[in-house]
This record gives sequence, C-alpha cells and structure tokens, in this order.
Amino acid sequence: MKPWPWEGTVQDVFAAMLIRHDWEVESLADTASKARGVDVLARRGERLLGAEVKGYPSTGYEDPARAHETKRSSPGGQARTWFAKGVLAALMLREKQPERESLLVLPDTRRYRDLLDATTTGLEAAQVHVVLLREDCTYDCPTWNVDA
Repeated sequence: MKPWPWEGTVQDVFAAMLIRHDWEVESLADTASKARGVDVLARRGERLLGAEVKGYPSTGYEDPARAHETKRSSPGGQARTWFAKGVLAALMLREKQPERESLLVLPDTRRYRDLLDATTTGLEAAQVHVVLLREDCTYDCPTWNVDA
C-alpha cells in the first residue's frame, strides 16, 4: 500500500472506519487501476451511502519513467481540481441514487478545509457531505455522522 494521503490508502482507511462502526462495505473501487464508478458503497441497516474518495496530490510522478521529474502543476491547484471532480461525482450520485447518503471523502489538509469552507452552503443544500479523514480513522464532518 502506498503512503497517506494516496487515494487508495484514504479509501482503505475510510472502509476500515465504516467496518469498525458496523457498516457492511458492499463494494470498493480499484483505485490503483483508476476504476470508474462510485468508490465506496456501504450499508448499515436502512442507511445506504456512496462515497467518492480523493487523495492529496504529490509533487512528483507515480510513473517510474517520470519519477525524476517534478510536476508542473502545484499540489494546491491540483487539489482544487480533485475537489471539484469529487463534488461533481457526489452530486451525480445524489441524482442517480437519491436513497444513498452522498459523501466526498478527503484527507484532512488545510487546502481541502479551505475549499470546503468556500462551498459549505451549496454542499449542504445539495445534501453532499464532505468527510475530512485522518489516517487514524477519525474525521471531521458537521453534516454527517458514521453512527447517526
């Protein structure tokens, strides 16, 4: 497994948190292959959720052939793009599967906190919950609770 905050690791920590709180994980996307679809589907009794998961961008390339290069885009700028793509995916889930709680799960970073602060009203109106997850399975999300 790659280190935190790689997307696959964030997804694994989120799934572990759900399982620890008696959720049944129905499916996990293969993030290493960049599989399409909802990243995490889970259920707990009558509650259903779908989660889009994003990691935090690195300054270098994953591809071994480019490992010696530094990315031209800044991690902060790329994080904004990933945040936007995550919000869109969460909105599309609300449209396709309105019975599911729609989550965007992100590693807890200052950049993602700033982006969340700039979009809170719209996300709440759309019933999209942004979970800022830490590596120890704790999280911040004022609009969603794993146990509620």
